[in-house]
Amino acid sequence: MSGSVCVLALSLAGVHGHHAVSHQESVLSTVLGALVPLALTLLLAALIVRTHRSDLSDGAVRIVALWAFAGGLALGGTAGFAVFHLLLEGVTVDQALYFVATTVTVGALFGIIAGRYDAHNRQKAALIEALQEATTELSEATTRRDVCDRAVEIAHRVLDIPLSGVWLYDEAEAALVPVAVAEPSRQRFETPPTYRRGESLSWTAFETGTLHTYDDVTREATVYNSETVIRSEIIVPLGEFGVMNFGSTTADSFESLDVTVARLLGTATTAALRRADREEQLRRRRRELRRQNERLDEFTSVVSHDLRNPLSVAIGRLELARETLGDPDGDLNAVEGALNQMESLINDLLALARQGQTVGETRPVSLADAAADAWGLVRADRATLDVTADRTVDADPERLRQLLTNLFQNAVTHGSADVTVSLGETPDGFYVADDGPGISPEERETVFDAGHTTDPDGSGFGLTIVRRVAEAHGWSITAGESETGGARFDIEFEP
Repeated sequence: MSGSVCVLALSLAGVHGHHAVSHQESVLSTVLGALVPLALTLLLAALIVRTHRSDLSDGAVRIVALWAFAGGLALGGTAGFAVFHLLLEGVTVDQALYFVATTVTVGALFGIIAGRYDAHNRQKAALIEALQEATTELSEATTRRDVCDRAVEIAHRVLDIPLSGVWLYDEAEAALVPVAVAEPSRQRFETPPTYRRGESLSWTAFETGTLHTYDDVTREATVYNSETVIRSEIIVPLGEFGVMNFGSTTADSFESLDVTVARLLGTATTAALRRADREEQLRRRRRELRRQNERLDEFTSVVSHDLRNPLSVAIGRLELARETLGDPDGDLNAVEGALNQMESLINDLLALARQGQTVGETRPVSLADAAADAWGLVRADRATLDVTADRTVDADPERLRQLLTNLFQNAVTHGSADVTVSLGETPDGFYVADDGPGISPEERETVFDAGHTTDPDGSGFGLTIVRRVAEAHGWSITAGESETGGARFDIEFEP
């Protein structure tokens, strides 16, 4: 198609050349009427040749050629009507031909200019679309290395930039270390360099966080290797991670479109690196949780068996001693109290160890039903439970029952024998309150700490377990004062 435009331009040049030679008018008339149109046709031919040799695709070049033909046809057709009128007025055919040739030349020139603009925009849109489709592959990468490998492969395959690579900052070396390079780069360079502070263009881009484009890197004073075969280069910073380099062995090789797509790929790569870091942190956290759970399993095994078994033996022997000897001085009763306290402490330690920071499967649970189940586990002969909450919550039923049981038991333990415990709703959650003596303001932050208690027979783990269960659900809990001056605990759901 571009060859056809060249043929058209040369044909028009022949017409204008003949006109210049045969023109018998003044010099100014010859220049304006023949030489200028001849120069325009030569410019037309040069533009189509340059278009053919540019980085535009074959399809884009065809679009430019079609625009050239369309422009020439549009103006040539318009001129045809004028020529017809001129012929009727007695103008010679030669003059009419020169006039049409001039208008076709001008139309083709405008067509090429419009076509190059249109083709460039089309190619830009197509390239960006292809890049967006390709960068979805980055979202599947789970490690930094995988992200970098995919990024340079996209640069080579989609952007057609064979010499590309990613350098990431290594804190241990305080340098930009090569992590991934495209296959053509590996073939050309055996060992990619490591860049340190102040000794390379890559470090400058990393430190400033600014994309840099170089038409000829050998002209730069801070180039890493003044004898490098690389001439043109685009250096894209990847945030705090490092840089991505795009190179060419030809000077002035990159155009604005190359810079645009390089910037887009750099942005996508930076986002993928951050995502990979988050996933790695999650994997590390899961491994830590797995090890913690293993240690907790060992702990609960020791508490459940190695402590409970001798405790059970001691309680059994105590009963036997009471039946055999009696307890005139109450010593055995004191021993029994100590053993019961030990058993209570073991139960609380086991409950605390098993709460963790995660919950099992959650489902909608009625607060009123959960409260009734929990109240049945509370040691309270004369205490009263008043439930006004009529909502459901998304929770692990067993863990919610544990939370309510501990809050109810705390109210009964620290209140009077006939304490009234209330469960009500708030706009963002629910509360448990009582009409007991309450919690002093200076203790409201510390009541959830492990081991904190004002009950000489308490373990100090009841409210710690409550906080663990709340946090495992994504809730928060605070201690305050009830309307009657007693204690109040507010549980707020995750916003």
